[in-house]
Amino acid sequence: MKKLLKPFVVLVSKMKYSMKFAVVSLLFLIPIAILLYTFISANMAELRENVDEHYGIERVAEVMPLMLQVQQHRGLMNGYLNGNKSAQSTLEASQAEIADTISQLNQQLEASKTPVSLEKWEEVQETWEALRSSSGAMRPDENFKQHSLLIENIRQLMMSISDETGLSLSSDISNYYLMNMLVKELPQLIENSAVIRGLGNGALSSGQLADDTRIELLLAEAQTYTALESLEKSLANVIRETDSLDEGLALKAEAAVKSTKSYLSLLDLEILDVESFTVRPEEFFDFGSATIQVANELYGLSYNELNRLLDHQRSTLQTYISYMMIMTIAVLIVVILFYTAFYSNVIDTVRTLKIRAEEMASGDFSKDIRVNTKDELSDVSQAMILMQQDMNRIFGQNQQISDRTAASSEELMAISQESTQAMQQIAASVQDVSEGTDLQQRTIGEVSTAMNEMSLGVSRIAEAASEVSDVAIQASESAAQGDEQLAETVQQMKSIKQTQEQSAQVIAKLDDHSAEIGKIIQAVMAIAQQTKLLSLNANIEASRAGEAGRGFSVVAKEIGKLAEETAQSGQVISGLLNDIRGLVEEAVAAMLKMQQETDQGMDTIDKSKRMIDRILENIQVVSEQIQEVSASSEELSAEMEEVTASIAEVALISEKTSGEAGTMAAAAQQQLASMEEIQASSEELRDMSQQLQEDLSKFKLKA
Repeated sequence: MKKLLKPFVVLVSKMKYSMKFAVVSLLFLIPIAILLYTFISANMAELRENVDEHYGIERVAEVMPLMLQVQQHRGLMNGYLNGNKSAQSTLEASQAEIADTISQLNQQLEASKTPVSLEKWEEVQETWEALRSSSGAMRPDENFKQHSLLIENIRQLMMSISDETGLSLSSDISNYYLMNMLVKELPQLIENSAVIRGLGNGALSSGQLADDTRIELLLAEAQTYTALESLEKSLANVIRETDSLDEGLALKAEAAVKSTKSYLSLLDLEILDVESFTVRPEEFFDFGSATIQVANELYGLSYNELNRLLDHQRSTLQTYISYMMIMTIAVLIVVILFYTAFYSNVIDTVRTLKIRAEEMASGDFSKDIRVNTKDELSDVSQAMILMQQDMNRIFGQNQQISDRTAASSEELMAISQESTQAMQQIAASVQDVSEGTDLQQRTIGEVSTAMNEMSLGVSRIAEAASEVSDVAIQASESAAQGDEQLAETVQQMKSIKQTQEQSAQVIAKLDDHSAEIGKIIQAVMAIAQQTKLLSLNANIEASRAGEAGRGFSVVAKEIGKLAEETAQSGQVISGLLNDIRGLVEEAVAAMLKMQQETDQGMDTIDKSKRMIDRILENIQVVSEQIQEVSASSEELSAEMEEVTASIAEVALISEKTSGEAGTMAAAAQQQLASMEEIQASSEELRDMSQQLQEDLSKFKLKA
């Protein structure tokens, strides 16, 4: 895609804006012109088709009277040849009407629009002239056939006109069915009615109905019914497809169908189904003429309706074309206005950017860039504004830097002069430094001796700290063992407390059971008392019974003794039970006291454990600190040794310093020469900074 676009990009890049806009305008207008031409051509073609259809239906309607006149002439001529001599004057008038109609049609048919139909028209004229000149010498049946052939040629002429003008190819459904009624169905219906009228008039005039005539009448009757059915279908389609159909058309169609069917009934009742005729030829002919007249009126209404539809379609097309032309022109005007405004905006923006670029090229950065647009050129202007701001900032900074450089060069010159003087003073001071290094060497020797003694003391401190650290570690381990033993004691005390609680529960249950036993003993004593009373009552009753109750009295006495023994045993058991309950209460009290003492012991052990834990923590802290002191002492001892070694090195350095003092004096002389060169360079830098100030002063910057 990029390769395909590359030649176009190169071509466009070589054009100016005016040429680019001209090319874009041309490329924009070409498809619009093509579309507009296509639209107008299509609608104009449709409009021409409408005009041709309108022309065709007018020509068909103008040919229709000729067919009616020839049909009437056929019927009159058939009656005349069959003996009705009173129709001669009417025949002459009919021939005159046909001649006038042919003359008018010669003026109205155009060879340019319907060349094929014009040839058929010439054939119709020739056939009529031959028939008119020889009809009086023909037999009735031959004359009738020649007239029917002429009428068929007229119908073919009508269909040819319809085909050549495009009427039979109309895409509108209503137009097509109305055309079908006007060109085919109504002419066919009228022709069938006219055939029946002519044949019936001839049969009535001759007073007899030949077999051939009967067959032709039956055939015409069947064709008429078929034509009526086809007409009704076409009319129903027209009514369905047309929104605003003339109501008179439907009414007239109904009247034409009714009239035609009445005429066919008259044919059956008065000619086909009778042995002798009772109706006069004139009456039958007039009835047929009236039926044809109703069908002709329907033809006229159909013609008017089709004309109205064609006029409406032509008006709609013309309005649509006009509306589209107005809309197209309006859109083009709006597009041109927008295009002109866009072109003007782009040119003004480009001109503004060009002017500001030329001003910046000449050194003027003080003016702002203002463009009246929000498109891509606005992005370009924003980029130029940023560039202007950056250049303004850079040149401003360069001017400040040049000013500071000039000032710095002046300061550098002064400093170089002062440095030259200072180097002279440094050279004088180097000798003093040499003397100071000798004194420094002697002092360093004394410091080295003192540092050796200090190193020995620090070593002894490190050894003592190490011993204390070992003792602290042992104390920490002993405290940990004591903490573990104390934890075991706590577990044993908890076990004792659980055993004491279980014993208290057992004693409490024993107290409850002794109370239950007391209740049972009281019940037994009550039973013994009742038994004793029963024994006494039994003795009384036995005494009353005399000899008969003696045995019972012995038993009652034994029961009384047993009751007394039971009561005595119950009292003894009750006393023992009271003693047991007293002991139980004492045991409960002792258990409660033991529980309190156990709780106090647990609290004391907990406090001891917490105290031992704190002691253990403190021992660990002390042990860690002693270890740190020991490590620090060892490090300090090592560092003291390093310091001692460093002092020895310093002594050596001081010796070298004393030896290099002379070298520093020579270097000071060299430095003095370098400072003179720096002074010369600073003068050159001052000249360059002045030149830079002059160059930057040409740019006009925004404040």
